[in-house]
Amino acid sequence: MNQRFDLSIIIPVYNRGTLIRHTLDSVRVAAAGLSVEIVVVDDGSNPPVAEDLSRLNWQVDQLVRQQNRGLLFARLAGLETARGKSVLFLDSDDLLSPDMLRAHIDAHRDPGVDVSYSHTAHQVIDPALGPQGNPIPETHPPTPTDSADFFITVQPAPHSPAFRTAFLRERVAHAPFAPSPLYNAVAEIWFYHICAPFPARVVKTAGLAIVGRHSGERLTNHWEKLGVASLAVQEAFARTCPRTPIGVRARTLCAAKAFKAWRRLPRGFSPVFERRTLALYRNASPRPPIRTLGGGLFRTCAQVLGPVIAGRLFKRWQNHPYTTCQTLTPGELNQLLSQLPEP
Repeated sequence: MNQRFDLSIIIPVYNRGTLIRHTLDSVRVAAAGLSVEIVVVDDGSNPPVAEDLSRLNWQVDQLVRQQNRGLLFARLAGLETARGKSVLFLDSDDLLSPDMLRAHIDAHRDPGVDVSYSHTAHQVIDPALGPQGNPIPETHPPTPTDSADFFITVQPAPHSPAFRTAFLRERVAHAPFAPSPLYNAVAEIWFYHICAPFPARVVKTAGLAIVGRHSGERLTNHWEKLGVASLAVQEAFARTCPRTPIGVRARTLCAAKAFKAWRRLPRGFSPVFERRTLALYRNASPRPPIRTLGGGLFRTCAQVLGPVIAGRLFKRWQNHPYTTCQTLTPGELNQLLSQLPEP
């Protein structure tokens, strides 16, 4: 496909005809004077997004409509049709700082760059009035030591990185494990994991990728859904990750991340989820070193008691009960877990 733009911005939309105008307005400001394509993917919205765009008097470069298949498949549809040298994914309630797109485009003028990423912020969006106040910068992610560390440990917000289109298409075409509806809640995590076992040059750029905070429904309103989807991705990754040197490093980083996620789980959470998350660490070969599993006090205890026993003690001591953060009923959580493949 001819690459007629420097950058394609892919925006999946599902029933967010009011909010998307603020994302599009933000893109218009950031894209001024640049070679940028806007690809909107309508994931089966009712009414169709085309009606919302017409009402808002907005025209985009490409409007792709598909049956409702979820966020991951909407992003893949946008990637397939994108005509930019690089691609950046936005949700339909994300915003950009005015300098962000130019920074990404400048970074990708170097043909050796595969991924660029920027810092993130959050900002309140009133669906009727638009962004309120100024963006509030979030904690800067640690600087990655290599691409595996970037994709597994750092894992920036999904609207932060821009990918060289040819690089990402190659990774999708040869993904160690196929896309699945199970991964829709954490679509970006699937992309990160299929990239992690392969070399890539990653650079940091200027600008802010801004998460819009609003009263509407968001996937982040239900952390359990994100957790189950992440577990599905990590288990598939553990089964299929190639045994190359960078693949082994990515596996080890993934096991350390799973162990720390297990340590953060609230007391009284699903035993099935806890057991499967911990298994990602226990079954890793090689297992990650203790120094990667926690802070100084935990490392000291883990040296004496072993990481798992120390982890159980710290969980009991530090973590709150599940009832303080529960967003799903037991039946809803069990239904989610029942969809996971056998480990």
